[in-house]
Amino acid sequence: MAIVALGIGCMFAVVALEVFLRVADPIGRHYHDDFALFLGRALRFHWDGAPPPGTPGGLDLDGRLFELKPDLDVSIGSFRLRTNAQGARGPALALPKPDDVFRIVVLGDSVAFGWGVDDEVTFLRRLEQEWRPASGGKRLEVVNLGLPHYDTHQELASLRETGLPLQPDLVLLIYVVNDIQPTRDLIAGLLTGTPVVDEFLARVPEDFCSSMAMRLVGVLPATAALIGTFTDLDARVRRALPPGETYAPERYGRGVAGWPRSQQALLTIRDLCRTNGLPLLLLDHTQPAVEALPGFCREQAIDYADFRFDAEEKQRRLALSRIDSHCNRLGHELLLQKLRRILGERRLLPAGG
Repeated sequence: MAIVALGIGCMFAVVALEVFLRVADPIGRHYHDDFALFLGRALRFHWDGAPPPGTPGGLDLDGRLFELKPDLDVSIGSFRLRTNAQGARGPALALPKPDDVFRIVVLGDSVAFGWGVDDEVTFLRRLEQEWRPASGGKRLEVVNLGLPHYDTHQELASLRETGLPLQPDLVLLIYVVNDIQPTRDLIAGLLTGTPVVDEFLARVPEDFCSSMAMRLVGVLPATAALIGTFTDLDARVRRALPPGETYAPERYGRGVAGWPRSQQALLTIRDLCRTNGLPLLLLDHTQPAVEALPGFCREQAIDYADFRFDAEEKQRRLALSRIDSHCNRLGHELLLQKLRRILGERRLLPAGG
């Protein structure tokens, strides 16, 4: 009887944990619901109604692929999304650009976009709003063209189509690992029904937590998600590497093909900025680091700055949740401090502070 009672007690405890995780959501499972809302409410997909890629007038897989709808004011679950007439996150912009405005166009993915927090919390909007121009100086306007899952080719397209017509004075590119993981491959797979397989990730072995999470996901999805957050992905990746090798995203998986494509797009962005007399600054937020990026920027005369969190900063709670690693309010505060320091050292902003 004692064993039966113990078994029943354990069963009730497991069920109670599952209910608690679903209702209170302490680990951030709402991220998946938020992203589904984002796809349905916020984006315009270029392949809707377009002929297939490779046919006359077909979808350009090296183009923008998707963009924010203009003039939005919608809830994305945990945050609110507002866009202007140009489809950029943030307030309305005047055209032509007023004489008293110093306008910064920012390219990037979800880090630049500020996923998971309201616009006024993001480091880019705070840079604009907390700027105090010198007497008679210019005020800052930050145009946020970042969008989740954008790679460097999409950033190039958004600069051409939206950024340059806005008459910027400075272009910032926040570079992340997504830049070398071609979104075009994911979209092509979606449209053709042939999903992209990352052969390296397929070789990464499971550990106890990841294996247990996969076994439970069908019956206890919230509990499975909690257990999955304890997997040691770094250790699993190391086990998949050849002896003596260290992991760099440009040397494995989708990065092998994606890094050369990203380099090509970076050079075109650099040349576009030069042609238009615009300073370009690349902010390296790759985690894990794209090791070849600093040397490439140095060789190609692209202004480069390390924009990553250091080991001490990573010990702080900078993520939105255990599931969603995007920056919370504290993470954005640290990024703002880094950005102010970098821009100040390079004297890229007008007089003020």
